[in-house]
Amino acid sequence: MKRAIVLSGGGARGSYQIGVWKALRKLRIKYDIVTGTSVGSLNGALMTQKTYFKGVWFWKNISYKQVFKDEIIISKGKKDNFKKYAKAIIVENGMDVSNLEDTVEKALNEKKLRKSNIDFGLVTFNLTSLKPIRLTKKEIPVGKMKDYLIASATCYPAFKKKSIDNEEFIDGGYSDNLPINLAIKMGAEEIIAVDLRTIGLKRRARNKKVKVTYITPRNSLGSLLSFDKISARRGIRLGYNDTMKISDKLDGNKYTFKKEHLKRNFQQYKDVYKEMLDSVLKGNGKNVIEKLLKITTSSNEISEKRFNKIVEYLGKVFKLDDSNIYNINSFNKKLICELDEMLLVDKKLVEQKIKGNDIKKLINNKFVIKYIYDKLIAYDNKKIARELAGIALLLPREFLGASYLYVVKNN
Repeated sequence: MKRAIVLSGGGARGSYQIGVWKALRKLRIKYDIVTGTSVGSLNGALMTQKTYFKGVWFWKNISYKQVFKDEIIISKGKKDNFKKYAKAIIVENGMDVSNLEDTVEKALNEKKLRKSNIDFGLVTFNLTSLKPIRLTKKEIPVGKMKDYLIASATCYPAFKKKSIDNEEFIDGGYSDNLPINLAIKMGAEEIIAVDLRTIGLKRRARNKKVKVTYITPRNSLGSLLSFDKISARRGIRLGYNDTMKISDKLDGNKYTFKKEHLKRNFQQYKDVYKEMLDSVLKGNGKNVIEKLLKITTSSNEISEKRFNKIVEYLGKVFKLDDSNIYNINSFNKKLICELDEMLLVDKKLVEQKIKGNDIKKLINNKFVIKYIYDKLIAYDNKKIARELAGIALLLPREFLGASYLYVVKNN
């Protein structure tokens, strides 16, 4: 059975696809065909050549200078960068990416790509004839591979148009940003499609019998034009993590945990967590806990899925690195450390906002969680219990998060 890897366009987000490749190697998943659009065609050429370490080195060390001829993009201010992009598009008909051509030429080994037992195809768009162009490596003239790769990745109007034999070409995303059907046409019977979820046309698979496994980013990968090594290295980690999670080798959603660690965490804390909620909320409305946990069964038990959402929500609130692979114990320790290092919360301000039902202006979730956590620590009478029940219904995620931190820290 022939397996194809299909890679979408996505500019600087293409580092994610290298992370997917890393995971495929780890899982020993072989492939017979690679198709790609835009940056997907560039990464696809590397996958066809089987030059993995060259691809990793390229993305881990990428910079604006490897893409753009002019140094106009190297600026920390987003507004400044936007103005520079706009000027290049409007005044200069796109940015000069001749440096990208030099970079591709260094990375590309056309002879090796053509001799590879892996077939390769790409998508571009002929602006002269206004026709989409889908080519396999056999159909691309010898010596023109680099030109067509650049044509596929010419993100017009941000980039200048690519000229080949007196015709102008632009990014393949204008016709097919995820070339699944090209892979099927080339003989694919099974497909792993890496969709970076960027702007561009995507076409449904014409042959419904072909199994397609989609790998898509669960976390933000940043701007399409953020060509810097810090973002790229993060993208590689996220691509690897998501692929391993889809393959059931790691756990988590937006955060990544070692296999079975979330289950172990749930088993360790679920009973004491429920007991604490019962203790604090009992007697303050029979449906408070049911509403809080969205329970519909008579057992009133919190689900593992709901419990894990609380864990990952806290990771987001306390801004833990979402590209790491966590041991659940170290994850919990980091959360507690972040909580302990917080400055004192202005309780009067938080209470004022809560009483005024001014939830949208509640400073930020971290301070609210700290406020509720402190209330749980001080819980010793019916008045505080009533206050906590009210807060639980008004701010359920924050209350559940604070309760989780309380249980983990005190058990």
